[in-house]
Amino acid sequence: MQAYPVRIRAALQVMQAAGVPRQMQAPLMYRLLWRTGLVVPPPVLAGFVANAVLMGAMFGLGWGGLMWLLFARGALLSGVGVLGAAGVAGLLFGGAMALLMRWQQQRYRLPAWGEIRAADGG
Repeated sequence: MQAYPVRIRAALQVMQAAGVPRQMQAPLMYRLLWRTGLVVPPPVLAGFVANAVLMGAMFGLGWGGLMWLLFARGALLSGVGVLGAAGVAGLLFGGAMALLMRWQQQRYRLPAWGEIRAADGG
């Protein structure tokens, strides 16, 4: 946790005090981003749109890549079909995850990301 930016460490302390499970506090992708110095809010503290876009884009890219490998290379599905299906899957997954993170934020009575302040005022 010491390699993370100060504001991230403060957010992790708030979530730990609220009893949020460790896996929900800091998923792998976020830990990697934080280690590079990027201050990306943890998903349970991020806003609805931020979660929907980030999680939807990541899922859509992965799902589209998998569909391309399995179906499009053998001409079972066109490139446009892969893009359309990946886009719809990303929208649905991103929206569902954003709703889940909003519910978890309310469940644990967590503040919004904008309310998290580091001890040094950062």
